[in-house]
Amino acid sequence: MSKAASLRIQIHGIVQGVGMRPFIYKTAKAFQLTGFVKNKGSSVEIVVSGEQCAMDGFLYELKNNPPSNAIIHNISMTPHTKVDFQDFRILHSSKNTQIEGCILPDLAVCEDCLEDIRNQRNRRFEYAFTNCTNCGSRYSIIKELPYDRGNTSMGCFSMCSKCSDEYEKPEDRRFHAQPNCCPACGPKYSLLNCHGLQVNCESPIEETKQRLKEGKIIAIKGIGGYHLVCNAEDETAISTLRIRKKRPCKPFAIMAYKIEDIKQICTLSNLEEETISNNKRPIVLLNKNSNTLLSDMIAPNIHQYGVMLPYTPLHYLLFEDSLKYLVMTSGNISGMPICYKDKDAQERLSQVADFFLVYNREIMTPIDDSVVKVLNEDVLISRCGRGYAPMSLPMDSPYEILSLGGNQKASVCFLHHKIAHISQYLGELHFLEACNEYRAVIDRLSRLLNANPEIIAHDLHPNYFSTQFAKKLEKKTIAVQHHHAHMAGCMAEHGFQGDGIGIIFDGTGMGIDETIWGGEFLVGNRSKFKRVGHLEYVTLQGADSAIEEPWKCALSYLYTMNEDIEIYFPGLDGLQMQIVKKALLNKVNCYQSSSMGRFFDCIAALTLHRSHISYEAQAAIELEAMVDSTINDEYYFSIVEVEDGTIILEYQSILRGVLEDLKNQQPISGISAKFHNTICNATVACACRIREKFHLDNVFLSGGVFENAYLLKNIVFGLKRSGFHVFFNRKVPSNDGGLSFGQAAAAASILEEGAYVPGNSD
Repeated sequence: MSKAASLRIQIHGIVQGVGMRPFIYKTAKAFQLTGFVKNKGSSVEIVVSGEQCAMDGFLYELKNNPPSNAIIHNISMTPHTKVDFQDFRILHSSKNTQIEGCILPDLAVCEDCLEDIRNQRNRRFEYAFTNCTNCGSRYSIIKELPYDRGNTSMGCFSMCSKCSDEYEKPEDRRFHAQPNCCPACGPKYSLLNCHGLQVNCESPIEETKQRLKEGKIIAIKGIGGYHLVCNAEDETAISTLRIRKKRPCKPFAIMAYKIEDIKQICTLSNLEEETISNNKRPIVLLNKNSNTLLSDMIAPNIHQYGVMLPYTPLHYLLFEDSLKYLVMTSGNISGMPICYKDKDAQERLSQVADFFLVYNREIMTPIDDSVVKVLNEDVLISRCGRGYAPMSLPMDSPYEILSLGGNQKASVCFLHHKIAHISQYLGELHFLEACNEYRAVIDRLSRLLNANPEIIAHDLHPNYFSTQFAKKLEKKTIAVQHHHAHMAGCMAEHGFQGDGIGIIFDGTGMGIDETIWGGEFLVGNRSKFKRVGHLEYVTLQGADSAIEEPWKCALSYLYTMNEDIEIYFPGLDGLQMQIVKKALLNKVNCYQSSSMGRFFDCIAALTLHRSHISYEAQAAIELEAMVDSTINDEYYFSIVEVEDGTIILEYQSILRGVLEDLKNQQPISGISAKFHNTICNATVACACRIREKFHLDNVFLSGGVFENAYLLKNIVFGLKRSGFHVFFNRKVPSNDGGLSFGQAAAAASILEEGAYVPGNSD
C-alpha cells in the first residue's frame, strides 16, 4: 500500500464560475480522497488527503483535464498535516484580502441549456434566463468577489425549492451556478413602448418577434447592455435605424439564426466557423457572398459583414424560419457609450426605438460585443468585449500598476499579482458619459481585484482625458510614448524579453519630439526604444478635423507638391479650400505628422472622392475594400537616410504614381492594390535596412493601421520571406484598445531596470 499524503492546493486563474469545485469534488470522490474544496477570494483552495498513488491521479486530472472554461495560471501546493477527514466536501467561500485570481467573462448559452428551453416538458421551456455552471452571465452581474450569488445582481432573487435542490447537489450541472433560476423564481422580461408604458401582451418575447416582422426597431436589454434591433431583411427598417441613430454609413452587426444561415450570406473557413460558434460568440468579420440577398445598407462600400450567432436563450427565442437575420447594433447614439441602465436607455433611445424589451435584473458592468477576425490560421481580437473581457494575461512583474490607455478605443489594465487584467472596450473619451463609465470601471475592477496600484502608467499626450486623470490620482506616474506602448504590448503578449524591431502604423500618437507620429520604425525592448525610421513628415492642417475630413489630408499632401486638389473634389466649396491653403501657408492650426493612417486617408480621399467620414477610419476601410488582390504591381518608392542615421520612407513618389493613374483613369481597384502593395514592399525594405544596421531579426507589428487585413497579411508574408521572425497582436487588439496593456508592460520593465525617475514621469 502506498504512503498516505495530505496537500493544501491553491489554484489561480479563471477558476470560479466554471464548474471547478464540482469537478474537484467528483474527481476526489473517484480517487477515494478526503478533504474539502472552497473558493478563497478569486482562487480555489483544496485540502486533500489519501494514498499517494490516488493523489497522483487526482493531480494529473487537475492539471491536464480541468473544466473546459477554466484557465489555470498556476497551482501552488504545500504539505498539510491533517489526514483524518471523513469524506470530501465543498465548503462555503472564504474572504481573501490578497485576491490573485481572475474574473470570468460572460459565456454563451450551452447546448444542454438550449435543450431545456426547447423541451416543452422542461420547467425552463422558453425561459430566457436559463443557465448552468457552464454558461450564462458572469462579469456583467458581479458586484464583488468571491463569485457567490449574494455578490451578484442575482442576490435579490431567492431560488425556489427546485432550483435550490439543483444548486446544492454536486452531481447536478447547476451545482453552485450562481445565476441559477427558473420562471418561478428568476428575472422576467416585459415589453414597453417608447414612452416607457408596459404593453399588455401574453408573451413579451413573442410580441417582440411580431413587431420585428412588422419592421419596428426594438431596444433589447442584453447581457451587457442594450442592443438596437431590427429585421436585417427589411431595408426600410434599416434605413430608419440609420436615420434615427445618426449612423449613416458605419456597418451594422448582424445576428444570424444558424450557421447555415451565415453560409448563405458569407464565406467561412473552418477556423472562422469554429470561432463564430465557440462559447464566446464574438462578432466575426466575414467576407460577403457575391449572391447575398441582404441590403447594401447593412455594410455599405465594404466587402465584409460583422456576424454573430445567438448567445443567450432570448436570442434563440427571437428567431424562426421567417426571421433569420437581425441587425443587432449597440444601444447608443453614435459615438456615445452603450446604454445599460434602464432609465438612461429609455431617455436616450426613446427617439430611436419603437419598443423596449427589458428585464428586472441589474447589469453591474456594461460590456459591448467582442469583434474578431481570422487571418490565415490566427484569430485576432479587434475589440475586446463580451466573452473575452476582462482578459487576464500573465506578466512576470512584481509591480502593482494601473495603466490608463489612450483617448480612443479606451481600456484600462491592472497589473496585479503578476497578472495583467485588461478591461473591456470603453469607447471614446470625448464624451462625459464615456469618461464617467471609464472612472466607474476603474473603481469596479480595483474593488473586484482588491488592487491598490502604486504606479500609474499613461500616454504622453497631455490633453488626453486618461493623462489628465492620471495626474489627479496623486500617485507615481510613468508616461509611456504611444508607439512604444504598442511595441511593448506586442512583445509582452508573446513573452518576448529582448531587443527587436517595432513597426508601428497608426493614425495618431504624440512623439517624443511633440509631433504626431504614426508611421514608425523603432528599435528597442519593453523598457526603452530608439526611433530609427518613419514615414516622411507632412504638414497637416486642421487638427482633429483633418481626421473627420480626409480632403484636408489630401490637400495638405498635395500642397507640398504644388498640385491642385480641385479636380479631385469638384463639389467641394472652393472658399473652404482657399482657407485651408492660406492656413497652410501661414502655419495656422498646423502640425507635423508621420502618420500612416493619414497617408491612407489622403489616398482614399483622392481615389474614392471621400471628402468626409462618418465613422473612424471609414476612408481607409473603404480603400482596402477596393483592393484587386490579383494585381501585384506597385508604385515607385524611395527610402533615404538622413544625417543622424534615421531612414525616411518618402511619400512624394508614391503619391505621384497614384495621381498619374488617376489622370489616366485607371481602375480604382488597381490603384488601391498598387498603393497597398507599395506600402507592404516599402515596409519590408525598411526592415531589411534596419536589420543590416542593428543586426536584429525579430519584428513586432502593431498599431491601428494593422487592422487592415490585406496590409498585415502581405507585410507578414514579405518579412518572413526575407528571413524575419514576425510577431503581431492576437489576444490584445493592435489598435488603441491594446494600448493599456502595452503601457503596463513598458512601465513594469522601466521599473525593473531602474529607469524610472520619481517626479519626472514625462
